[in-house]
Amino acid sequence: MMASPSTPPPPELASTRLVGGVEAAFRDALTDSFDRLELSDRNMLRFHYARGLPVEQLARLFCSQPGAVSRQLARLRERLLRDTRRGLAARLAPERRSREDQDDGREREALEPPELDRLIELARDRFDVALARILRG
Repeated sequence: MMASPSTPPPPELASTRLVGGVEAAFRDALTDSFDRLELSDRNMLRFHYARGLPVEQLARLFCSQPGAVSRQLARLRERLLRDTRRGLAARLAPERRSREDQDDGREREALEPPELDRLIELARDRFDVALARILRG
């Protein structure tokens, strides 16, 4: 989902208005959502997505069972997606764009709810990669 400047956006995004500043807004919304999680939840996500630890190792590290860790990762992923959608909506809603966009120098598209839902569905498919990129810095 979040391509480097030299990588073209995925075809699904290239055919919509969901390019440019939207990628930066998505990254910012995801980062903000991640930062609001409890420290132990952030650490679990870091170990899994940034360092690639499998569920079994996470279970040992967090003194838990693999099934419980797997469910926790799924809940955290869904929470991040839900909170990222809210943050993205706040950043890209037509009525909220103006001074904020000018202040940070980023040009962003205004998204209506159907477009926002489509973006989140595309992000869901690439969420693990997007989260890993953010966590790796």
